[in-house]
Amino acid sequence: MTKCWYYDVDELKSPEKFSESMIRLPWEDRRDKVTRYRFGKDKRLCLGAGLVASHALREFGVYDLTLDYSKEGKPFLASATDIYFNLSHSGKYAVCAVSGRPVGVDVEEIRSYEEDVARLCFLRKERDWAGREEDLDKAFYRLWTRKESYMKCLGQGFSLDPLSFSVVPGAETCKGYRFWETAIGGHQVCVCALEGEEVLFCEYPAQPIPI
Repeated sequence: MTKCWYYDVDELKSPEKFSESMIRLPWEDRRDKVTRYRFGKDKRLCLGAGLVASHALREFGVYDLTLDYSKEGKPFLASATDIYFNLSHSGKYAVCAVSGRPVGVDVEEIRSYEEDVARLCFLRKERDWAGREEDLDKAFYRLWTRKESYMKCLGQGFSLDPLSFSVVPGAETCKGYRFWETAIGGHQVCVCALEGEEVLFCEYPAQPIPI
């Protein structure tokens, strides 16, 4: 079972909640990263991603949250290399997917269709599919989150050419992988995992699991 937790970080606009959450965050390097951001929105997203990740991992049964990093800079659990997790944040949501198999997740705030980006990142058949959809903006972000979650699931990110594979809904060519999607408060979320997985979307609770 793969679980994807999502968190509305606007809760962290409260100075008291923000301070309490900074203390509770288990990773010092992420606390340092939060403080380096200039704008409150970026601070909240960075902190929220850490909170939802620590909760998701503990809920998955991991309590030693010591991290190590691959040569590409991707974090992994030093004590549980058979547990995979992936983070993303955008707009006002932070998400974390956790699984016993490779997993990738992306969340994007749904804004306007970006023609220049589409031409750089989407195949002609993907752009044609989007053009036939009733909501072009949502179609753009469905394709984008599918692309990014797949690249993250493979562990390659944008080192993989986004034009080298297709993610047209209903006609996937990413053999061996599947996509699970949901829309949350004006945001598009997509999890990419291996075939045979089950994916459950969960809202991050108001009261996290105690440390």
